[in-house]
Amino acid sequence: MDEMRYGRMPEIELRSIVGEHFLIVLHAGESKMFSLNGMGLWFWSQLERPVSKRELLTAMRDAYEVAEDVAAGEIDRFLAYLVEKGLAKRLEAGAAT
Repeated sequence: MDEMRYGRMPEIELRSIVGEHFLIVLHAGESKMFSLNGMGLWFWSQLERPVSKRELLTAMRDAYEVAEDVAAGEIDRFLAYLVEKGLAKRLEAGAAT
């Protein structure tokens, strides 16, 4: 796994409404909302600070009973989704969000 770090985009907020969790995009003139399930909420909480895929893998293996290859695949998939949707970003080495 590479050591690229990932972080949240600053204009995204987490909102909880009646037990459901949503990411709200706060760009001017843009109105987007993304629903999070339990695993999505776990990922979002992990991105509170810049984090590498390796750190995510360790945290996921500590929190859940999951094979390393399955966990690595889910991490790759979810980070790619977050970056594609503009919810998270790849960070330069040593950069903060």
